[in-house]
Amino acid sequence: MLRSAQSVATAIAAVSLIAGCGTPAARNTVNNTVNSTRQAVNPVPSVSKGSPVKPPVHRKLRVIAFYDQTMSSVAPDPFTLVKAHPGLVDYLSPFWYEVTPTGAVTTKPEGNAAALARQDHLAVMPLFNNSGGNDAVLHQAATRTAAVKNIVSLVTKNQYAGVNIDFQLLKSSDRQDLTLFMQQLYQAMPNGKVISMSVVPLTSQNGQRSAYDYAALDKVLSAVVLMAYDLHGDGTAPGPVSPYAWVSQSISQAIKDGISPSKLYLGIANYGYLWTAGSTKATTIPLKVMYQHKYGSFTWNPTYKEAYDRYTSGGVSHIIWFVSDRAAADRIRLAEQNHLAGVAFWRIGYEDARWWNTVASAIGNGKATPATPAGVKHQHHWPPKTSPQHKKTS
Repeated sequence: MLRSAQSVATAIAAVSLIAGCGTPAARNTVNNTVNSTRQAVNPVPSVSKGSPVKPPVHRKLRVIAFYDQTMSSVAPDPFTLVKAHPGLVDYLSPFWYEVTPTGAVTTKPEGNAAALARQDHLAVMPLFNNSGGNDAVLHQAATRTAAVKNIVSLVTKNQYAGVNIDFQLLKSSDRQDLTLFMQQLYQAMPNGKVISMSVVPLTSQNGQRSAYDYAALDKVLSAVVLMAYDLHGDGTAPGPVSPYAWVSQSISQAIKDGISPSKLYLGIANYGYLWTAGSTKATTIPLKVMYQHKYGSFTWNPTYKEAYDRYTSGGVSHIIWFVSDRAAADRIRLAEQNHLAGVAFWRIGYEDARWWNTVASAIGNGKATPATPAGVKHQHHWPPKTSPQHKKTS
């Protein structure tokens, strides 16, 4: 464990992205060195518009990997770990586009992901956010039409496999217009394209959960990514990021409310949060940073199925919760038990080779890389110590 606030600050450099459970947050990462091999990824066929995304015959679950191109500046390029497990990732979903309140679409820097994906025949399904979490684009027929036209044009021009719509910070009043927007996108999208959408669990403690009409959306979506993480994070009291019982409940509620299991992808995080006791301000810690920067030994909490630690620096208590590779494997098995279409990882760039090996083994496909790449020494011990009692979280 880094036992001083100064050490923690030194180890972490801020990077901004959209948070997993629909909340924009400042997240942080650090530079690291991992050596990985580059190998070809098998091509993945797209599916007919509106039909479920079916898993290939060699494994039960499909995989969507969300990818932030800003991580290409952090050594190694996160794409190397994707390529080291040929055939494991079915759809790469990079953060390339934002939809403005007028329906225009702005493009973010693409890094090298586009070229690498084309080179290795990896299906690309870019993510579209609503710019700044603004919902104005949904409320006028003209702006909805403009947004749909622009999205379809980009998908067609660039021969993408499909789209992921990840509109953030929605309100209950957006429910009808959001459904109308997705219905219109369905009607306009060419056949053979995947229409996927990231949704907040109906069990989340936030207002935007009521923005999603699961039953209506199921009729026009090929795939639904259930963002089952960030129950605790920046802005909340310390607690598990993705407590197992809550994840299971979120899956059951999504199916009960109308999402077909054959279309449902379970979102799985690969990061954690660091809190100062008594504060709701949390710093994001990528999983690979947990292991590479002497955060010490962790407690496995068998109830939440997450890793946990507490340490004191300068008389101040600090708390860490994170979704480890072991936790990811548990959630993958949960997806299988519920006969879901697949899993979706948030996000590529936060993980290490060990995580990929564990995930590949749990899914039943993918070539393993060495658990400890050259130049990297894992500093954790697993399992480390007896789990303390924790207050149950809703």
